[in-house]
Amino acid sequence: MFIIIVIVFQLHVITEQPEKEKRVHRNISIAIIYNRVPKCGSTLMNSLLELVFNESHTFRFIKSTNYVPFRLSATDQLQLRQEIVNYSRQAYSTPIVYERHFHFVDFGFEVNRNLFYINQLRDPIERVLSCYDYTRHRCKTDGPNEPCALSNRSLINITMDACVSTGDPTSCISEQNGVSSAISFFCGQLSICDDTYKPITNYAALALAKSNIERYYLYVGLLEYIESSLELLEFSYPAIFRGISKFYLTYFKDKPFYRTPAESRYPINKETRTILRRLLKLEFELYYFVQKRFIDQYRRTFHRAPRRRDGKVR
Repeated sequence: MFIIIVIVFQLHVITEQPEKEKRVHRNISIAIIYNRVPKCGSTLMNSLLELVFNESHTFRFIKSTNYVPFRLSATDQLQLRQEIVNYSRQAYSTPIVYERHFHFVDFGFEVNRNLFYINQLRDPIERVLSCYDYTRHRCKTDGPNEPCALSNRSLINITMDACVSTGDPTSCISEQNGVSSAISFFCGQLSICDDTYKPITNYAALALAKSNIERYYLYVGLLEYIESSLELLEFSYPAIFRGISKFYLTYFKDKPFYRTPAESRYPINKETRTILRRLLKLEFELYYFVQKRFIDQYRRTFHRAPRRRDGKVR
């Protein structure tokens, strides 16, 4: 009971949720849902969460083995809801942290009173390039007999520059090329949020993503500000995340975030970067919205500006 009270208090400090949304269901423990956006430092975050859990054991850390699909059927959404409810009930008063790649799901008011989302973002162009190159690297290293995220293996050796300069450049930032929309991860499961066949280009999806962030996400960090992001996360939820900044500084601060080896990462030219920035206009709007929200939260909490991480984070 003490843990629940501390967490709810800290959430109130950071977000000032309406009173009715702060009440908790007494039979379900607090659940922190990390529906991680790909290529935004989620592997790093999982490593840090494991270190925190192994030291404190103040929460139950659940790593899903379901990596795809991101977009869930109605049945899958109900199954996910029940899975999280079951984990929460089994944990009694111990909070749970559940991580999985999936587009936001509104689990219903009864569950939402006990459930809070967290996530991370990064510069949209850098995220897209990381997705694009990583997908090709995995398809090559896993071999021809293993599943590949590309719609056609003939695309495996095409660089982003080549993709953008030939054919329809919007296909280069779509799922057929192994690239997903960050907007969809916050927008949810409605048809307007679907990025299966083409990138998100409608402002209704962007507006819904922003609304869900304000209503359900009590923390969205930025990879470019990773140290300050973790500092805010730890301050916001000390009962769960105490020590996460220490582990980052000890084990990861001076290490690159690359999961794709250098020989599989391809720089892009200025023309490609200009085209991508135009195509990712709404993704940048979401990023700047989250950036402002994060910086405002950080300044209110620590009375200073957050620090950017030096060097590339691709």
